[in-house]
Amino acid sequence: MYKHLLFALAVIALTSMARGQSNRYPIEENGKYGYIDSSGKVVVPLSETQAPNFSEGLARRGHWQIFLGTRWGYVDTLGREVIPDQYSEEGNFHGGRAWVLDRPVLFPFLSKDKYGYIDRTGKLVIPDQYEIAGDFSDGLAEVSSNGKIGYIDTLGNVAIPFKYERGGMFSCGLAPVCVGGKWGYVNRSGETEIQPGFDDARSFFDGFALVREGAAWKFINRTGATAFTLKFSDARRFSEGVAPVEVDGLWGYVDTLGTFSIKPRFTDASPFLDGLAHVRTQSGSAYIDHTGRVVWSSGN
Repeated sequence: MYKHLLFALAVIALTSMARGQSNRYPIEENGKYGYIDSSGKVVVPLSETQAPNFSEGLARRGHWQIFLGTRWGYVDTLGREVIPDQYSEEGNFHGGRAWVLDRPVLFPFLSKDKYGYIDRTGKLVIPDQYEIAGDFSDGLAEVSSNGKIGYIDTLGNVAIPFKYERGGMFSCGLAPVCVGGKWGYVNRSGETEIQPGFDDARSFFDGFALVREGAAWKFINRTGATAFTLKFSDARRFSEGVAPVEVDGLWGYVDTLGTFSIKPRFTDASPFLDGLAHVRTQSGSAYIDHTGRVVWSSGN
């Protein structure tokens, strides 16, 4: 599952963070980076410098510092420093919060990493006390304490107690959680809505989630029922009514009934965002629209 996950995650993250910039979509060709608009027109020419990716008006920026290594901070859309370069690691802003890690410079291996959250002014609003810290979504974030997963709100209050072995991001009001080696789903009150019974589970998007039973993956709806019976070897999340799926080594897109809206012909494919999806072909990378028409391809 997800044998090209790094490719998909990078494109999804870059594209989703560029959405607020007049529907710009990131492109890469021969080690150079730029952006196209929804028509496939290049609006930011290719260059060797990758454009910063903004989330809630701020972009991560790292600088190498002598004796400290790379320290991270944030800049605004004009490139002005908003939060100084001071963290060992940091995330993007979601719900007005970003997770950060300030690892000791000297003998960092002598202390355990502890994550906290800052607001858009750089103020540490949730103390650095967690072993794992996820992005906020639906007002809650997955965090870990003493080896157990729970969820906190944007004020740092525990919304769902630390009792899960693993967990995932909230979406569509539900989050996947693992109990006794099996996955199910809880709502924002911590109530179980889909009983644990899956061997793996992903977050809901567009009302559907990917789950695994044994070696087979399938989509379920919010009741936990199987959405459709199409057999596939790999898949990614639903977005804009369709999901990328892999059948016999090629990727296409299915609708919520399991019918192909774009027949498999790509070597890899990502979810749609604002009308376009990034795909790979034998000749390179491309963007397609919902009809499967190529609006931009590398080498053109």
